[in-house]
Amino acid sequence: MCLLTALILAACSGSDDAGNGGSGEPAYLDVSVSSPDRILVSRADVGDITASDAESMVNSLKVWVFRSDNGSLMGYASASTTDDINTQGRQTLKMKVPNSLADNPVNVDVYAVANEASYALTLHENTSRAELEAAVVGSDYFGTTTLVTAVPAGGLPMSAVLKNQPLRGSFPTLRIGTDAEAATLQLTRAVSKLRFVLCRKAGEQDSSKPLVSIDDISLVKDQIPTTSWLLPRLTNGYSYSHAAVSFGGITGPATIPEVDDPMVYAYETQEAQAYEDMINQAVQEGKLKQLGLTYLRESDKQLTGTIRYTYGGATGPETQTTATFVMSAAGDFLRNHSWIVYIYYMDSKIYTLTVTHVGMKSWIPDNQDENSTFYNW
Repeated sequence: MCLLTALILAACSGSDDAGNGGSGEPAYLDVSVSSPDRILVSRADVGDITASDAESMVNSLKVWVFRSDNGSLMGYASASTTDDINTQGRQTLKMKVPNSLADNPVNVDVYAVANEASYALTLHENTSRAELEAAVVGSDYFGTTTLVTAVPAGGLPMSAVLKNQPLRGSFPTLRIGTDAEAATLQLTRAVSKLRFVLCRKAGEQDSSKPLVSIDDISLVKDQIPTTSWLLPRLTNGYSYSHAAVSFGGITGPATIPEVDDPMVYAYETQEAQAYEDMINQAVQEGKLKQLGLTYLRESDKQLTGTIRYTYGGATGPETQTTATFVMSAAGDFLRNHSWIVYIYYMDSKIYTLTVTHVGMKSWIPDNQDENSTFYNW
């Protein structure tokens, strides 16, 4: 009986769980995840950061690793704390993986998801690759029904994926990437931001056609998806909500700041961050009024909107009319974009200028074609 027991123990020690060379140690994979890019400033006179702390906050973080060839789960890790990624911009998660990966490494797909509580997803250690690929941001979250005008307590939805990554390192600790450099998953926000900033030329209220009210600012229908993918994709294939999106209006012009020259706030050729800082500072100082800041699901449409406003009444009847605003191209509101619509009243008319790529850094995932670009604001 003792001999039989010894033989059984010897057989178990030679299994995959025994570790490299039968040492009995488990194998681990280190996965590095970085936060969305943001510009941090150390002096108050430099200006605001591109993204607020709330927009960049990672409150929860989960990582999965699958075999690239067949999708079988190789490892999973959930961060017990996200202090490192929030304070240092990067965090490494360590997960136990089959020991066979150390002796016979295969290429893997790596997925990271952050802040799932903010869009009511429940992902866990047994979530499959297919389930992650099919995960969406939908229902009332970041859509047209209930507008999200501030970062939720759970944070903005973020994700990252690297596919067909080689394994490097040696037992017991492996990593993804090349011999020269470890690969890092960079989180991107799965939503985009839209805001309007307004002013009026000083003295317009003394003209024969003063501004009476901005009655409504809205996006036309069929532009925001009913659901959007949590993970970035090259092809979206979305269906769109038939509802227009209204951001409200301003019943009187008194709350719209007067400026001597509205063109001071028009985008010219300055660096994107410098323009973003200028707009943010003007809003803080009351020189521009911000309206309708909203976080919305990404869209591959060329977004178009309408401003309905009323003028006149000083020496004649009031007149209601409309002005339009439009993005420069389809795809400018894909995930992690920020769109500023600058509205000003001058010469008895509403004018609009739109800036889409302000405050964003181009980022191309390691596993994507260079013609595909995702952005960080």
